Amino acid sequence: MAPDTVPAVPAAEVQPDGGSPASESPATLLTQVQRMLTPPADLLEWKDMPQHLQFNPYVLTGYRPLQGVKGCLSSLFYVHNETINILTHGIPIVYILATVPAMMPWEKDYRFLSWCHLVGSVAPWCGSFVYHLFMNLENGEGIYYRLLQLDMLGIWISQSFGALPMVTATVYCLNFPLKWLLIISYSLLCIWGLFKAMTASSPWQRRLCFLLPFSMRIILTLLRISKLGGGNPTSLTHVFLQDAVSAVGGIIGAMHIPEKWFPGSVDIYLNSHNIMHVLVVVAVYSMHQATIRDIEWMQRAECNGLNYTSTLNIDSINGSHLEL
Repeated sequence: MAPDTVPAVPAAEVQPDGGSPASESPATLLTQVQRMLTPPADLLEWKDMPQHLQFNPYVLTGYRPLQGVKGCLSSLFYVHNETINILTHGIPIVYILATVPAMMPWEKDYRFLSWCHLVGSVAPWCGSFVYHLFMNLENGEGIYYRLLQLDMLGIWISQSFGALPMVTATVYCLNFPLKWLLIISYSLLCIWGLFKAMTASSPWQRRLCFLLPFSMRIILTLLRISKLGGGNPTSLTHVFLQDAVSAVGGIIGAMHIPEKWFPGSVDIYLNSHNIMHVLVVVAVYSMHQATIRDIEWMQRAECNGLNYTSTLNIDSINGSHLEL
């Protein structure tokens, strides 16, 4: 009888210690992560890009070439100079949709304000995520500006609908004509801002198109400080931060800091647009905190002319339902 034969073991399955195949070693996983975090060699320089994509002369490298839809989507899986901008606005979409709806009062009296807050919280991320992911589409400058308008529309929704709960809480205890005069005035200024945003032809025009609604929110904040306006007293800091932090981010973006000081050194991480995106996330977090507190306050406030009292339980303000 022929001797027993031992089946050959493929080389790939042979382990150094003679054991069975195992999952990839930590060193292999680290190598894969490092490869993913290393910008591809075929990324372009600023001078290689079409004129409509040469908007920051201090970011010198890391540009994706013009691509189709599939190429733009695949850029989610390697590092380039838009990666941070895409992730900082893509991740909040999922997180907000998963958490915010359960925090809002959907009763009839506050359903509209709840929708305003939900839509206003998620809209800027949606527009910006799509814009930054597909900005290098090979379809030409016209498509690029349509994507830019989508980005501006998302910001406008956040500035208009997203701010309505704060505006409503501030004027909540004013007399009926004055209350609606202020709400309608703010809405008209927002419509004016939308027109300017959709027709802006330069970065500075796009930044200044929200100046009037921003100015009115500052006036409303001063009204709160004077005690003539309503709103939860504990939300005042967040009301201030939601616009102050955004303004700081806009200034950093406009001044191209820090890449203006170190051209080419922060192309992939920590350039002005990356910093601005992170600050905008902080601003929307403050908007969320202010809105939840203000709606809680409106549910319990009792108005008597310009005077009002509130039976708001301060302990509930610090409850887990405010976390975002």
